[in-house]
Amino acid sequence: MTENCPQSEPVEGGRPLRRDAALNRERILHAAREIFGQRGLGVTLDGVARHAGVGVGTVYRRFPTKEVLIQALFEQDLRMRQEAAEKALAHPDPWQGLVDFLVETSADLAENRGLYEVLMLGAHTSGPIETARGGMLPFLEALIRRAQESGDLRPEVTPSDIPVIQHMLYGAAQFTQGRQPDIWRRYLEILLNGLRQRPDSPPLATPSLSNEMVEQAMGIVGPE
Repeated sequence: MTENCPQSEPVEGGRPLRRDAALNRERILHAAREIFGQRGLGVTLDGVARHAGVGVGTVYRRFPTKEVLIQALFEQDLRMRQEAAEKALAHPDPWQGLVDFLVETSADLAENRGLYEVLMLGAHTSGPIETARGGMLPFLEALIRRAQESGDLRPEVTPSDIPVIQHMLYGAAQFTQGRQPDIWRRYLEILLNGLRQRPDSPPLATPSLSNEMVEQAMGIVGPE
């Protein structure tokens, strides 16, 4: 989903990079997206350099620390999630808008282990990433409120349910160990059937987690 995203024009020190330096930067970012997506954020900059086919010094000149590289990669991914939420809010059918958002964002997570670790586990966080992640809550609240007001979504569903659901779907995608990586789609269908309001739907007996509890579980904030 996110691997083909166009990068903004590369700059360094406020000035555009030379063509060869810009090409190396894009090669490093592309390789990092692939290897972080496959193996997670435990990969070192040396590993990124090998995957990119460039010297280690080249990577360190463009990205002096792994945190800088991760921030360059995943700030854009998080912005894209906000764009997906805005698109879902503009959908004329509130329920279908919510479904489209869940499908798109769940696919991103299932296919990109690095994004999952940044977004859902609070790994390698930074100020801009924190801001982008925190900016999702108003969108989730609006998506859920809109679908509930249309009578399509169960009234008990809360914004904090969404990251828990996405954890579940990521776990389903990993369960088959690559043999059927899109199996999460089946379980999203099952979950959507449970999320949809029907006249004979019994109320949910167990309350949802608070937003604070979800953030603590994700490692975004520490326990009080």
